[in-house]
Amino acid sequence: MTANARRLSSSQQIAGSVTFNSPGNWTSPNRLVQVTVQGQGGTGSPGNSGTAGTGAPGNSGTSGGGGGGGSPPNHNTGSPGNPGTGGGGGNTGYSGNPGGSGSAGNPGVANPGIAGNTGSTGTTSSALGVSFPGGAGGNGGTANPGTAGSGGGGGNGGGGGGGANYGGPNGAGGNPGGNPGINRPKNTGSSVGGNGGAGSAASGGNGGAGGNVRPGRPPGIVNNAGSGGGGGGANVGNPGGPGSSGPGNSGSAASSSTSPGVSVTPATSYPITVGSGGFITISWNTQ
Repeated sequence: MTANARRLSSSQQIAGSVTFNSPGNWTSPNRLVQVTVQGQGGTGSPGNSGTAGTGAPGNSGTSGGGGGGGSPPNHNTGSPGNPGTGGGGGNTGYSGNPGGSGSAGNPGVANPGIAGNTGSTGTTSSALGVSFPGGAGGNGGTANPGTAGSGGGGGNGGGGGGGANYGGPNGAGGNPGGNPGINRPKNTGSSVGGNGGAGSAASGGNGGAGGNVRPGRPPGIVNNAGSGGGGGGANVGNPGGPGSSGPGNSGSAASSSTSPGVSVTPATSYPITVGSGGFITISWNTQ
């Protein structure tokens, strides 16, 4: 609190003024009946920062089907591969057909961020029944959505298993994650077809089993069973990216104003309210 005054005569109230930058009390001097009040409310508080958005990952691609099992001629046919999600299984024949490829997954969803809240209005300053409103609060920070992840590619189908009398290669696993079929190579004389390879962990179709030698036919070089088909593969979706956010804006300072001719009672204590960043000045002429 600052004050200044000058004395003119013992019969007059000297002119003076007092300024408050924080709350307090003011006692009016003797003989003082009228003052001028100038003031300014408190500064508004800043807005809150925004919350960044997020991007959801893309959906996984549908899985490829398993390859069909191989079948030697004049023997039991191999089993078709199991279909992956969206991919058909391979058929059987002398060599199994590969499973169908899956389709690409859909992109993920970009989640919007949340804008920050507006800051609070500054505290009102007041004295001697005169009020001075506070400044406006700052705007909230901005928020931008995240980037959606792209969908995963469709998984490849598993390879078909080979017919044993034609080299008998096992079916290759579909990409990615499919497992190859179990081989029954030529000239082993096996009468039991190879098992199909398992599909990928992301639900690729399993390969079909190779064909068996027909019952009653003795094992031999010409009686080899077929190899199993490969399991289908599947691709997972790509991850989403994070969004961004901005800080809140600063609050506004209040405008000052002046009220002349405010009546007071001599030798009386008055409470003074001052908002943060504001002020109250009481001044008077010689009376």
